[in-house]
This record gives sequence, C-alpha cells and structure tokens, in this order.
Amino acid sequence: MDHMGSPPLHPADNHSSTSAKRKRSPSNDPPSQPTPPAKVPKSHANHLQINYLARQFPEILPLISTEDPLPSLLSLISDYDGVLQRHESMAGNLGARPLGPMLIQRFERLFDGPPRVLKTHGKEGTSIGWLDVVEFARNKPEQFNLEKMRDGVRVCQFYTKQCRVEISEEDFLLVKSGMPQKLIPPQPIVEDEEKELGTLEILEKNLSGVVQLADQVSARARQLNHRLKNRKTAIISRREAEAAAAA
Repeated sequence: MDHMGSPPLHPADNHSSTSAKRKRSPSNDPPSQPTPPAKVPKSHANHLQINYLARQFPEILPLISTEDPLPSLLSLISDYDGVLQRHESMAGNLGARPLGPMLIQRFERLFDGPPRVLKTHGKEGTSIGWLDVVEFARNKPEQFNLEKMRDGVRVCQFYTKQCRVEISEEDFLLVKSGMPQKLIPPQPIVEDEEKELGTLEILEKNLSGVVQLADQVSARARQLNHRLKNRKTAIISRREAEAAAAA
C-alpha cells in the first residue's frame, strides 16, 4: 500500500476461487505490529468517531467482489459491518497503512516500556497504553500523584478502565511535563481521511455491483421457482387424473 495515497485495492489480489469461504490473508507489505485497542482522547476525536489509531483484529480484510461465493459475501459483509460498528478505519482494515498508528508507535517509544497493570476488573484482554495514561493525567490531575512504596521506591498508581495501573517515577515526571501530550497526533489526520475516502469509494462501487447481481439472482430465482412449481403441479395433476380414470 502506498503510504500517502488511496489504497490500491484489487479484487483479484484477494479473491480465492478454490474456497467456498474466503480466508483473510495478510497484504504483501511487511506485517506491522498490531496496535492494541486504544481510546482516542476526547479532545482529538472527530465528530464521526472514527478511530484511526487501533484495530480489534490484525488480519487484513479482502476486497469484496461479485466473483465471491454467496457464503463468503455474507461473511465479508458482516466483517465490514463490524468495522463500522467499532468505529474503526475501513482503509486500515483493508490493508492501508494509516499514518496515525505509526505516529502513536513513536509516541510510545518516549517511555521505558508499557504501563504496568497491577490488577484488572474489566474484560479479558483489556490493555492500557500511554495514551490512556496521558489522558488520565490530563482529566484527573488530582489522582495522578507520586507515592513512596515500602521499599522506598516512588511510583504513581491510579485506577482507569477498570485497571489498577502503576508507572515509574521517571515516566510520571515525563507525563507531568506535558511534552508527551504535545506529541499525540491530532485526529483525524488529513492523509488518513484521504485513504478512508478512497477506500469507501472503491467499496461503494464494488458493493453496487454485488447488489445488482444479487437483485438479478433473486429475480431469476423467483422466476425459476415459479416455473418449477408449475411443472410440479402439472405432473401431480396428470397423475391424479390418471388415477381417477383408472378407478
């Protein structure tokens, strides 16, 4: 995928004619590290609530095509709908490389390592990233403080997203300085929106073809079913007439 333009999506690259159910396959680009689900800070969320910074599933979705078998079409449409319901980027899920997650990866490198989750009461797999820490520090500064542990080490502990989190004194001072907040990329990034628009246009075109084909199949199937019923009725009527004549 080109880094700055619309994703070059090609049905032939993703279509498999040998399988009744379409399998997700990674793109030809080197696999990138999956970005853990992250909440977009409210001050950086756009009115459409599209989260360009995270995806729930790392697998690349294939591009829908009229050549797909019906079970695969139904499954893929359900996958697409899931992306929209989770407010994720459609371009990112179809293999584009959004700029936002790349910038967030560089933002994360400011710190020694991921925040330490001491205890969690939320859903299994809940993760805490530095975006969550920075957002907590900004929204609840009165709860973001250093405390001395029994061994004399100073740490910062707080509760967010149903998790008890601990960060080191060095990371606390870094967050407190306000510098990480300035490095969080604004949302949406123009380049990411351009990729999203390009992807949506391609999907609209392909889905229009699928809808037209489905309408034709539905109409022909109803017509064929009607003719089948007529033939069945004719055969049954002939048999009944022969049976009556024989009696």
